[in-house]
Amino acid sequence: MQAKGWGEPNRNFWLGVYNGVLVNGGEAFFHSALVLAPFLAALGAPGWVIGLIPALRVGGWFLPQLFVASRLAHQPLKLPLYRRTSTLRVVVLALLTATVLLVGDEPRVLIPVTLAVLALNSVAGGIGGVPFADVTAKVVPHYRLGTFWVLRNAIGGVLALLSGLVLRRVLDSDLVFPHDFGVVFLLGSVLVAGAYLSFALVREPPGVPALKEPLVSMLRRLPAVLRVDVSFRRYLRVRFLGLLALMAEPFYAIHAITNLGAPVASLGTFVIVATFASIAVNFAFRRPADRGQNVGVLQVSVAFLVAAPLAALLMPTWQGFALVFALSAAGNSGMGIAAWNLLYAVSPAPQRPLYVGVANSILALPSLAPVAVGALAALTGYPLLFGVAAAAAAASLAFSFRFSELRALDKAALDAAPQ
Repeated sequence: MQAKGWGEPNRNFWLGVYNGVLVNGGEAFFHSALVLAPFLAALGAPGWVIGLIPALRVGGWFLPQLFVASRLAHQPLKLPLYRRTSTLRVVVLALLTATVLLVGDEPRVLIPVTLAVLALNSVAGGIGGVPFADVTAKVVPHYRLGTFWVLRNAIGGVLALLSGLVLRRVLDSDLVFPHDFGVVFLLGSVLVAGAYLSFALVREPPGVPALKEPLVSMLRRLPAVLRVDVSFRRYLRVRFLGLLALMAEPFYAIHAITNLGAPVASLGTFVIVATFASIAVNFAFRRPADRGQNVGVLQVSVAFLVAAPLAALLMPTWQGFALVFALSAAGNSGMGIAAWNLLYAVSPAPQRPLYVGVANSILALPSLAPVAVGALAALTGYPLLFGVAAAAAAASLAFSFRFSELRALDKAALDAAPQ
């Protein structure tokens, strides 16, 4: 008999899946490397500004989560905060779309507005990320998490494929710049608004609240948590280096366009290739993730992240850059599955908001790297950047072989999940 007041587990499961499907389709129109970076480059933005894209999108998402955790951990229901932040995200994306469509080719307006909207959207998403993570852990048992992420990403990948086709058609149309990108942003905004609405409709069961703790007290406890919990510390080290390896991503498309002669319409093709790779990897990793083999999934994914910048470094033609985006997409997709599942496994349930907040606040730091390397690339070119990114990914992969305790925790979480 189903509990009254919060509804059916399958309803929540599928609302979470729909959320991921629409996010994947919408994010294709806001792709950091294939849409936003070329958009700012076409406006004449310098390299360090383009490097701000991942800093704002990733860092803005990760950074506020520790502060949110201190306010949220003691509350049995987390979803109301997600609903408020999602509303703000829809509003700022609509603002970006309207500005691009109405202002025209005016870099002094479009560059700062784009960066401001990215910052606001990312910070709001980061604040909403803590309740999203906690609610997902409540409504999806550990043995279904692999399937959950794969369905979100694989079905969403099909939608992203269609988005890539539409993106290519819009950018290859007679629309003048920046109105072509304005239409792209409009389509993306509609899809992500539907995604946020879907998850907002989840019926959240009350959780086991932690004791209310001021932020200062929580910060004082962090060194002890990191010192005592070796598995958590090792998890953070591998994730930190893996995210640092993404420093080169915003510059793949720019390098292909400016140095290898790729046409702008090829961005749609790259989106399609990357999406196919993401779908394939998600299907390949579903069973291992469901069976508590997330450490192996993580290691294979990081190996893809080693290969992507090496391929970019060695690729002589823009047509071959489809391989770069395929490897990068495969690595990111697999990392996304394994990283969340392992974080759930290592986090004690009452302390989950704290662990999620700590992890994601620390993992905001690598997102600042593209700002520095963007300025450096203007002086040294892209080969050095791609080489450093490959080295960071290789270090992440090497440290992941010290995950025996985390592997056991993953199995234990699988055994403890209600059947």
